Amino acid sequence: MADNTLGLLAKETLSKLAIEVNERLERYWNEEIEKDFGFERSQVELVRQAMLHAKEHNLRSAKRLRASFVYYGYLLGGEIPNDEVWKVMEGVELVQTALLMHDDFMDRDKVRRGLPTTHEYFAKGDSHYGDSMAVNIGDLVLCLGYERVLECELDKNKVLSVARVLMRHIAETALGQMYDITLPKLGELTEDKVLAVHRTKTSIYTFQNPLIMGAELAGLSEDVKDVLKEYAQKGGVAFQLQDDILGMYGDEEKTGKSANSDLLQGKCTLLISKTLELGNEQEKESIYRAWGNKEASEEEIEGASKAVKESGAYEYSVNKAKELAQEAKKEVEKLEKMDLNSEAVNYLSGIAEYVVNREF
Repeated sequence: MADNTLGLLAKETLSKLAIEVNERLERYWNEEIEKDFGFERSQVELVRQAMLHAKEHNLRSAKRLRASFVYYGYLLGGEIPNDEVWKVMEGVELVQTALLMHDDFMDRDKVRRGLPTTHEYFAKGDSHYGDSMAVNIGDLVLCLGYERVLECELDKNKVLSVARVLMRHIAETALGQMYDITLPKLGELTEDKVLAVHRTKTSIYTFQNPLIMGAELAGLSEDVKDVLKEYAQKGGVAFQLQDDILGMYGDEEKTGKSANSDLLQGKCTLLISKTLELGNEQEKESIYRAWGNKEASEEEIEGASKAVKESGAYEYSVNKAKELAQEAKKEVEKLEKMDLNSEAVNYLSGIAEYVVNREF
């Protein structure tokens, strides 16, 4: 099939799968909320409020890419994922919600997927309380995610292996987040530093983790998992580069993020690092006026956006994302020679195409 055909099919497949993921997650949350945990009426009510918010947050519009990777990582082995595999898929989406709560707290974001972030939702004039609730509810949902994975009733050794994979990759994601928030303190911002963040966070967490979890459940060989890891490294960085482009130039209604939030928070993106490398003095000055300046004016924001494009940084980032997506597709070609499920192989190839052409 032509590349664009696979990309469109992957997008359509992902959209359909997301509907079922949401339906299953809603049933999961309803069962959890009905437990009414607590030892005093006011405690029961607080727990209920926290769980209702966590449910609402988790069910906000999302691509469900991670759940899909568990599904297709498992399908590579030839067996259609059953309800037990779906528990693992639910688990990774719960973990995603938990990390978003923590990430938004660290980034001081007010909007996530078009609605208030957890710390913003609970603050109500008391920012410390809101921050504390975001940490605690994030921890709660993180542990629920781990538990949901362990509730999978497939081969016990495989399930334990999958749980270890998940926990190790979340630990590595935390190390990536530490590096991300430390980058502004490390002096010159370079492409290598930015890509190191993307490889540690997006490649491992969004791509590699769920793919390997699915492959572990299916009992696939180390050779297959090695290819999946290479695919994840290439595709994950391409995905994040496109995310950064959308963060500066995307439609806020489609992305569900605050417009220019990455710029105003001082996020270390390839767009910024290449502008500082390739831009003239005026373009660099335009970046410094808005980057990390939450009080930047519309004129200063527009000046930074213009500088990124005129310096060549925008074009460089777009081309880099496309280049890495093509490299990811080449990794998929290796899977085609391994007698694996063709539907799953085609999906992975299509996703590599889709991630750099998406608008949200």
